[in-house]
Amino acid sequence: MTKITKTPHIVFWILIPIILLTGFLKPDKTFYFNIHDTYYVLGLINLAVLISIIFAIIGFGYWVIIRLNRRLVYWLTVIHLIITVIGFCLILFIPFFLSDSIQDFGSNLTVTLSTLAAACVQLLYLINIITAFIRKIN
Repeated sequence: MTKITKTPHIVFWILIPIILLTGFLKPDKTFYFNIHDTYYVLGLINLAVLISIIFAIIGFGYWVIIRLNRRLVYWLTVIHLIITVIGFCLILFIPFFLSDSIQDFGSNLTVTLSTLAAACVQLLYLINIITAFIRKIN
């Protein structure tokens, strides 16, 4: 785990081609979710590209911190890495494996909670980056 926390950007950058490949395998697959009386439909390829862009930005932020010889907070990095990767992969893979007719309340609830967790944990990322800039250089 120490190797991963010293180079967390590698984890995000390795996942980008895997996520894009997942999106390109079923480009016509859609995922819909209901918020109040409105149905939102999202293509799996669009979701894969969006998640890949987010992972690229997060990886770039970690890479900059490491290149500047700044120290990241260990536990913030671990929590952010685990929740972000699991959360975004659940968001992507639940629609990938379910057929359009099987999407029910349970899968929508899982995707909603995963989205909420993945979005909220990005605050830890910002705190970690800011703390790394404030700390003394190694």
